[in-house]
Amino acid sequence: MRQCAKMRCEERAVATVALRYAERVVWIRDLIPQRDPNLLDLCVDHADRLTPPLRWRLLDERRVDEVPGAAEGAGPVTVADRLPA
Repeated sequence: MRQCAKMRCEERAVATVALRYAERVVWIRDLIPQRDPNLLDLCVDHADRLTPPLRWRLLDERRVDEVPGAAEGAGPVTVADRLPA
């Protein structure tokens, strides 16, 4: 079990965050299998509350296992799919 990278947080990490400086993108994905010292592993609380720097975009591509009202067998759904257009 990997722990959240936020100081004093003892929760289990569930998401990996990458900062792409050239594109000004904060990219959140499901936790990658192996720890990478260049990336941040965050708990669900900290990943959900993450806000990008000014003029940066946030791409949240975490998979959501259960979506209320979704058709069975509809395929993987990401957090980005649930955001209003």
